[in-house]
Amino acid sequence: MTEDSTAAADGTSCANCGTRLVGPYCHGCGQPAHGSARSLGALFEDAWHTLTHLDARLWRTLGLLLVRPGALTVAFFGGRRARYLPPFRLYLVVSLLFFASAGLLAAISPAHVPTAQELAGTPDSDPAAAAAAALTMKLGTHRFDPALCSKIYIHSDVPRMEQFVRRTCERAAVDGGAAIFRVLKSNIPRMMFVFLPLMALVMRLAYWHPHRYYIEHLVFFLHTHTAFFLVLTVRNLLQLPVGHLPAVGSSGLVGIAVALYAAWYVYRAMRNYYGQSRLLTRCKYVGLLLAYVICLTLTFLGTVILSAAEA
Repeated sequence: MTEDSTAAADGTSCANCGTRLVGPYCHGCGQPAHGSARSLGALFEDAWHTLTHLDARLWRTLGLLLVRPGALTVAFFGGRRARYLPPFRLYLVVSLLFFASAGLLAAISPAHVPTAQELAGTPDSDPAAAAAAALTMKLGTHRFDPALCSKIYIHSDVPRMEQFVRRTCERAAVDGGAAIFRVLKSNIPRMMFVFLPLMALVMRLAYWHPHRYYIEHLVFFLHTHTAFFLVLTVRNLLQLPVGHLPAVGSSGLVGIAVALYAAWYVYRAMRNYYGQSRLLTRCKYVGLLLAYVICLTLTFLGTVILSAAEA
């Protein structure tokens, strides 16, 4: 038995990397310094620590994220990262919960078809989801003769574009576009991984002075969208037991409250993180909304085209 093995066996060194132990955790690899892994007590101790530690970080992160816009981004780049969940992990978990709750809500309310007025008056809902819903309504309620697809003419120097549009039209005529929409619905979460970096680039141009790194703007949008997805998830969960009641739906009191919260949140987050004057922030706020609509339209159209090609 070597010297390192002897030290590990008597508990003075880490059994994983051989670093001499100073406290309850190895400062070299982070492994706990407690007894044998074969102990049932050690197993439950690890599980309990993981649950309580995650719970504390989770609630601390969500509380700061929702109540103090921009403060979580300030804390992250201020070096106070251990107290909160990492931005990408937080966004991924909350966005999965949002899309899962939206899918569950749609599954238990199959008879509800959104009207054009409902879709136009839902500023609180996720724009990509609203656009997808509008496309679903249009494709699902309009059947047409496949022969009309052969009459499509696109003035373009790329013949394959016209062929692609005709083939997509023929497939949509068969089932009202259901197959294309199924693929589109699964691609919308992926679309956000293109849309958010694009918006971070827009913010980089808007806040070119004083100099900030691109990653700062990306984390800012990760935190902002996480807050939106979290609030929309709560709204979806509130709708589950009551369905599409006017007082709970997108056009009801909850919808109005979420819309006002979203408008306030973005402005306060910009003020708190970037620290510019109210007038300058308001001007950039308006420009950001315009850029948001343009970038979202472009990324959504690209997602529709890719979804049509995959279907």
